[in-house]
Amino acid sequence: MNRRLVGGLALAASIALVACGGGEKKAGRLSWAGNPNVFKAHNLPTDRVVIARVENTGDETLHLVGAKLVVRDADGHPLETTAAFSTTFAHGLYGALQQPTGGPPSAELARLGKAIYLPAGGSVPFYAAWRLKPGTKEPVRIDYGTGSLAVPRATATAR
Repeated sequence: MNRRLVGGLALAASIALVACGGGEKKAGRLSWAGNPNVFKAHNLPTDRVVIARVENTGDETLHLVGAKLVVRDADGHPLETTAAFSTTFAHGLYGALQQPTGGPPSAELARLGKAIYLPAGGSVPFYAAWRLKPGTKEPVRIDYGTGSLAVPRATATAR
């Protein structure tokens, strides 16, 4: 192929991309919707809880599973974590020793805020709780698989 033909094809392809809205879609990405509230308990000095809303600022739907979120310290070490996309407590249908084979059904996980599909531009309530280990370096980040959220230090002590 001669250079003119290759150059012409490249130009045509780039014009087609621009005409179609071009560019790649941004993968789903979580951001804080407002300022997160981070608490520590006065009688549990190594425990932390963040309560906030998160929003999907990307162009694609995110599938988020609370059990797969990992809070990491400043050195990247994982911390004992629990998280969900809810600000309230909801009682599950099964006791701790009565889980169905394969875990709870997806409808149950969605009802409890344990697993969600968050469309582009959508926001949901969120909480995460973690325990700092001796020698843990703050600040921490919440790793959700395709990215992470920076968590500020605790701003209040809960009684």
